[in-house]
Amino acid sequence: SNLSPRCLNSHPVSPTFNKSEGPAKLENYTCPAGVLLHFYGNNSHAIYSNSSYNEVATLLFGTGEDAVRHLFSRATHLEFGWQALLVVLILYFILACWAAGSAISSGLVVPMLLIGALYGRFIGYIMVRMFGIHAPGSYWAWIDPGALALIIAASFFGGVSRLTMSLTVIMMEITNDVQFLLPIMVGIMVAKWTGDYLTHPLYHALLELKCIPFLDEEPVIVHSHGGNTTKKSIENLELYQAGHAMTSPPKKLVVHVQERVAELARIVLFTQHGGFPVVLDVDGKEVYCGMITRPALQVLLGEGERLFQQSKDLVPHDMIQHLHQEPRDVEVNFENLAYISFKSPPFDVDKLTTYTDDDQYEHLYLDLMPYINQSQPTVPGSFSL
Repeated sequence: SNLSPRCLNSHPVSPTFNKSEGPAKLENYTCPAGVLLHFYGNNSHAIYSNSSYNEVATLLFGTGEDAVRHLFSRATHLEFGWQALLVVLILYFILACWAAGSAISSGLVVPMLLIGALYGRFIGYIMVRMFGIHAPGSYWAWIDPGALALIIAASFFGGVSRLTMSLTVIMMEITNDVQFLLPIMVGIMVAKWTGDYLTHPLYHALLELKCIPFLDEEPVIVHSHGGNTTKKSIENLELYQAGHAMTSPPKKLVVHVQERVAELARIVLFTQHGGFPVVLDVDGKEVYCGMITRPALQVLLGEGERLFQQSKDLVPHDMIQHLHQEPRDVEVNFENLAYISFKSPPFDVDKLTTYTDDDQYEHLYLDLMPYINQSQPTVPGSFSL
């Protein structure tokens, strides 16, 4: 009778809507409740004479979960009109886009479900107006705004996030309705294919917005000849090995387990590299043993004569055992070596120049085994890119 002009729905909820089995409570906002008729549900809910309610308030005055529950509810064909759905969709979509790009932790799951459910419910409302409300059990009973809201919300979520299998499981857990498994899967896959064809996912866009470096899903290979870029293409890296992309270090950058002092001095003086691979000669082949850093070489050469050896004392078989032997007492403590290397490694140009110019240092050796990093990860050249 005496209804507020701001009530967007002044008719009963739905011909098939049962308040005792319905979704979360509806918001009256400016709609007068009327006269109290009776209680139901262990006196936890009241029934008033005025059954009208405010549709927009019902969607916006509660939590996002409550709004999604309303939109997913079945047999509530006329609970929301197209005006309320369209108004809330426009407002919520703009605000959700703004919040998703902000620096606050606002969440994306519920907004994506709510936006998808809003336009899914809108489409369902149009179909109900076109084909009418069908009784449960009939062939056309699937034309339910709540069911379409569920399917389209899943497709919107999948199109935005590009999740597939995990999203299907999540939607099944939310609804506990296995009958909708196939429509949800089809909707998610079509949305993902369409999204992949048009643009990248939302999380990709957020990485770009925050200037976080990341690798593309498929790398772009730049082919160049003589310094001139000639062609860009997307290559299947399964067809290439690590050896195709990497180059072997020059011989002057590779040191041996027992290396000449003069050679080590030349490496420190005339290169800018921060680390050098250490190899061991076994039966004419070089076996990778580990890595030694540039600061460590500077510290060891700075210690002077007390670390140098007159000759290579070990034959190849002994060198293999040398690799796997227990740690022994060394002239330079590893902790001190690491501390000095990090703080201020010595760089005595005069001493290093003496090592390179004086012939006696061509016959003096430095044993690097106690100081190399043997846990350095390596990738064989035959590994697939």
